Amino acid sequence: MSLEAGKGEHKAYRIMPEMTEDNAQLQARKHYVGVEAVSWYINKESSWFTKRMASGTLEIKLANGLEKYQAALGTFSLKGGARFAPIFLRPVLPDRNYRGGPLTFSVHLTAVKKNTAVGSLLKSAANASLGIVAGMVDTAAVTGPALLLMAASGELVSGVKDILGSSADGREPLFDDNGLEVTIQASDIVGPAVFLLMHRGMSLDQNKLEVRSSGELLIPFYDGALLEDGAWLLLRVRRTDEYSSVRFWFAEARKLRGRIDDLANDVSDGVVDKDEALKEFSPSERGDKTIFDEYMRLRAVIRNDGVLTEREAASYVGQLRSRTMQAKSAIEQGKESSLAEEISTVTEAIVSGSSVPEPVNVVFLEEAESIIEARNISLALPIEVGTVADLSGSNLIETMRYVPNSFDLSL
Repeated sequence: MSLEAGKGEHKAYRIMPEMTEDNAQLQARKHYVGVEAVSWYINKESSWFTKRMASGTLEIKLANGLEKYQAALGTFSLKGGARFAPIFLRPVLPDRNYRGGPLTFSVHLTAVKKNTAVGSLLKSAANASLGIVAGMVDTAAVTGPALLLMAASGELVSGVKDILGSSADGREPLFDDNGLEVTIQASDIVGPAVFLLMHRGMSLDQNKLEVRSSGELLIPFYDGALLEDGAWLLLRVRRTDEYSSVRFWFAEARKLRGRIDDLANDVSDGVVDKDEALKEFSPSERGDKTIFDEYMRLRAVIRNDGVLTEREAASYVGQLRSRTMQAKSAIEQGKESSLAEEISTVTEAIVSGSSVPEPVNVVFLEEAESIIEARNISLALPIEVGTVADLSGSNLIETMRYVPNSFDLSL
């Protein structure tokens, strides 16, 4: 028998999707973690929704609590007897370089009397808070997201909680005032994604839960039927190998690659003298003139880009350094015309998981180990068994095939 929303036990359930060939566990400083609010549900009669709306907040803690992402969920106000909120896979936490520790989720859901002005505030707060979280992820330093943005997100969500507080007109907690909190370990995130069902209602048998596609929604099913019990929020926690968006320095890296290729072509065509061209691979007096100068600048930028994992950062830096090294060698030996083929051979070897030809493999190894060492000094996180302690340059190079987009020369 189903319970009405606002009654019953609070409990979180981890639901595994159908198994795929990818069954890797979430691993610190190698993977990205992202969270989406998939769907939510309130078991109330349709007449209840004519006078009330529901809203809530979600807080996600990472890196042993050093990172806190808070977002408002918007409003739940339905018509025609529908009870599934139309949020449809709303990203709450974009892909974040996972730096270790447990993942803690805290959810609050509350109903209040329908009010157009309040509803507009709650919707605006949701959009603003999600924007702040995205900014925290997109601009994170090696040591973590900006504290100023973290504080702004906290203040905004605190304002939503005040709106939904004890003085709110017609207030009706769907999860009690303490909300529902659950902590999971990285080892619980197996494969590309797992689902977390934050639920208040009947006690459910974990083994009878599954997530199915129903039209545009992903919805939990219980014992073969839609879960229409109490109140729940379904989250999807994703594990990815590669950063899905664009970094601010991509255009500069592309420009440097083009500059290197153009120099090799100009030497091959006799437009630029060999000795003059080789000066581009040495530092200039001012430090801002040569290809070498620009490579060193970009190397520092990428190393300190905390948005990327060590593996992906090392892939970008290794490519730039190896391209610079290969171009210099080709010009010295009069083999400028074969540069593109040599670069392609290295790229194909890494993406396919084959052995990288020497001496390029040494270059990648040095850059990978250098990035690991630099970030170990910067990070204030404890060394964790099976995560940071296992990182090595050779380990990163062996797994670079999982970040093929970083070897896309059009980026």
